[in-house]
Amino acid sequence: MTVTSQPSGAPVPRRSFTRRLLATLAAGAIVAAVALPVSAASAATQSPSPSASTSPSVLIAAPSANGILRPGDALSVVVSLAAGSSAAPAGSVALSIGSAPLADDASIDRWLSGDASGIVLQQVATGILDATASGAQSTTTLTAPGTDPALASRATGVYPVLATSGGLTAPSVVVVPADAGAQTPIALVVPITAAPLTRGLLTANELAELTAVDGGLSAQLDAVDGTAATLAVDPAIPAAIRVLGSAAPPTAVAWLQRLLALPNDRFALQFGDSDLAAQLHAGLTAPLGPTSLQNYMAAADFVQPAPAVSAVSTPEPAPSTTPGQPSYPSLSTLLDIGVATPHVYWPATGTAGADTVATLGALGSADDPTHVLIPSTSVSGGGRQASARVGGVSTPVYDAEISRALADAAGQNDSTRRGASLAAAQAYLSVARTVTADQPVLAVLDRGTDRSRVSLRATLGLAATAPGYTATTLRTVASVPASDISLDAPDVDEARVDEVRNLVSDEQNVDRFASILDQPELLTGRERAELLQVTNVSWTGDAARQAVSDHRGATRTTLDSVGILSSDFRLVSSSAPLRPWVRNDLPWPVTVVMSVRTNDVRLRVQDRTTIDAQASANTRVEVPVEARIANGEVSVDLQLYSPSGVPIGSPQAVDVEVRAEWENIGIVVVIALIVGFLSLGVVRTVARRRRLRAEEASPPALDDDEPVEGIGVKDPDADGRSPAEDADDPLADEHVPHENPSDTEQETRP
Repeated sequence: MTVTSQPSGAPVPRRSFTRRLLATLAAGAIVAAVALPVSAASAATQSPSPSASTSPSVLIAAPSANGILRPGDALSVVVSLAAGSSAAPAGSVALSIGSAPLADDASIDRWLSGDASGIVLQQVATGILDATASGAQSTTTLTAPGTDPALASRATGVYPVLATSGGLTAPSVVVVPADAGAQTPIALVVPITAAPLTRGLLTANELAELTAVDGGLSAQLDAVDGTAATLAVDPAIPAAIRVLGSAAPPTAVAWLQRLLALPNDRFALQFGDSDLAAQLHAGLTAPLGPTSLQNYMAAADFVQPAPAVSAVSTPEPAPSTTPGQPSYPSLSTLLDIGVATPHVYWPATGTAGADTVATLGALGSADDPTHVLIPSTSVSGGGRQASARVGGVSTPVYDAEISRALADAAGQNDSTRRGASLAAAQAYLSVARTVTADQPVLAVLDRGTDRSRVSLRATLGLAATAPGYTATTLRTVASVPASDISLDAPDVDEARVDEVRNLVSDEQNVDRFASILDQPELLTGRERAELLQVTNVSWTGDAARQAVSDHRGATRTTLDSVGILSSDFRLVSSSAPLRPWVRNDLPWPVTVVMSVRTNDVRLRVQDRTTIDAQASANTRVEVPVEARIANGEVSVDLQLYSPSGVPIGSPQAVDVEVRAEWENIGIVVVIALIVGFLSLGVVRTVARRRRLRAEEASPPALDDDEPVEGIGVKDPDADGRSPAEDADDPLADEHVPHENPSDTEQETRP
């Protein structure tokens, strides 16, 4: 195709508006026609976008009466359908029961995990589940009468139960109990703990919330009140209340008084429920404990006796102090949890081996021996006898299966899910009684958070009312003759162990750094409390790593809170001081020593200067300096030390510009000026004295009337005119008087 262009400078032809509009619309249609296939092709070749996350529907079955089915009783099972991301239509649901009991814990585990191999089931009831919207839940109750042949004449044991609906299954269990025979003692250990922290202690606001009527700590006391449960108390909780003194929330004080009044046996956990096995694996010879909580106490809260401090089981004599001065409680008073069994240790499940037991065993004594709680899963060969020992150290063994089921039930706020967990716990209790015969059974309600009052109470109620069991205490279990056992290798979290090593190393740095304080425990006590809190056994996974990382970052900030603020100097005088600043970001005053060093002979400095730096402020320092008669750039090194010689902060190097000859030049100029003025004064004095001598040496003045060398003395009244001229002047005899008579009279002329 040939294209002919318009001549240069030729006018552009204009089309009418209608033609231009039609052309524009046509071009748009062509572009759209081309773009649509391209867009479609592009969309077809794009990778599929990620679909929204979906959750399946779940079927749950919970037998009534916590899974207890006595002969002649009806079998009643609550079945719930929790719809997932999609709605579930209405459908039928069937209930079946196994014909033979499950033999042991392993059989129960397999069944509850969905393995139905070898299980023969018989359907005993049916029902209907209503349609369920996405995220909602529908419930129905299936009941088989006690006269049903499938339920009659069943022997003692644990039987599988299965609910099915639309392809979904919900396995559960029921227990036909053996009420006859001797009762089996069961001891239950219940923790009294708060959620893990990164600070050293709970705050007043947190305590007020936790100890309120609907608070988590109040729910824990409500659950154990009236039971024989052995309490494992975190001493950081009573300490957090007592350090507030008179400022403690009233609900927290009442909670502490209630805790101390409970008759339950108890023992103290590590402060902050710290992971003691990780500490020992990190190379420590004994678990860490708090050193001081003085940092958390305010003087104004301890001027008068504080109700939080007086709420102790064995109060110490109050120290005599000057009226109006604060009286602080001792560390043992702050940590008091009531009458407790000493040297009881509860490592996190599966973390303690024979070496850990041996290390802890050395901390006890003949009168107060060590007791280390061990799960049955850590015992070689799967022994389940509660009273046991490893290498001569008492190691009460708690049933891991019962404990896990109890913990699951305590953490369930949904009644159907909680019922399913309670039925499982009942099954494990039934098997444990069969295996241990007349020996006691020990279980623990492992640590956990967000447990409701209803869930806790239902869980503890199951342990207290389990058929064939009678409640006892950990102390009683530990007093039973023990059998020797061996432990499998522990499950060691090497990353956790490395974190503990790093935290201990950081703490040692803080201990040295704290020597700048008059009361080092203000800083070292806080560091130890926070270290124990961030190693709480409830910190797991990424949350645990983040807690440790945040704490180590805060420790680095603390170690950098005192330092030097300085810049280069110009020294124009031989004795002008250097004037750097000492920065103190701590809330307490500190004492540091500034070391000043230079390797240049042109500058002589004072090596060490002691500074009392104010709290949360910058303090000016004057370091005496003497400059020699020379000039140039001199490097000066500044470093802070504690009074005990520990380096504080980072060293600083500043350049000092020495201009010492400026002062000398100024002195020379001043001296020259002084000499010049003195010389001028001397010259003038000499000249004046010479003039005076010359005047004194001249001949005496002659008498006015005596002629000198033939020349007569002129009459002072003569004006140089002759007498004739005077006679002719009519005004010759008239004179104008002067203001001062002594002045010479002047002749008045017309």
